[in-house]
Amino acid sequence: MKVLALDLSLNSTGYAVLVWDSALQKATVIELGHIDNKKQGRMKWSHGQKLQRIYNRIGTEIARSLPDVIVREKGVTRFNKATQAIFRVVGITDLIAEQVSGQSCEEVGITEAKKLITGNGRAEKSEIALEVQKYLAEPVAFAVDDESDAVAVGVAYCLKQEGK
Repeated sequence: MKVLALDLSLNSTGYAVLVWDSALQKATVIELGHIDNKKQGRMKWSHGQKLQRIYNRIGTEIARSLPDVIVREKGVTRFNKATQAIFRVVGITDLIAEQVSGQSCEEVGITEAKKLITGNGRAEKSEIALEVQKYLAEPVAFAVDDESDAVAVGVAYCLKQEGK
C-alpha cells in the first residue's frame, strides 16, 4: 500500500510517501520533506500565501506519487487562534486531495499514533522519531520534527489498518 502521510501546520507541514509491506511490517520511505512557511528572508508570508504553498506542494506530491491513501494527523483543539490556522490547512488538504485524486483524507489521532509507534500515548517527539525507525526498511535522516511526525502518522495508519 502506498501512503501519503501529512503532519499539518501552517508554518511547517511535513509530508512522507511510504510503501507499506504488510508481511514485514515495514515501510519504505520514497519521498520525504516539509514545507517551510516561516518566512523568506525578511518577508513574512500571509496566511493566504502559506496556504497556496501548501496546496501547490501537496498537490504535486499527490499527482506524482498516486497514493492509495492520504492520511494526516487528526487536528486538535487547543488555543483559538492556532486551531483556526490549522483547520485552514486541513481544509486545503481536503480540497487538493479531492481535486487531484478524488479521495478523502483519512486521519490518525496523535495520541493513538504515539501509542502505536512507542507504546506510550504521551511520548515525546524525540522518542517517536527514534522508535519509528524500527518500522522502516532502511534508516531515514529527518531534517525536522515535522518529517518524522509525518512518517509516524503513515506508519501508525498502516499498523492501525492491520489491527495492531
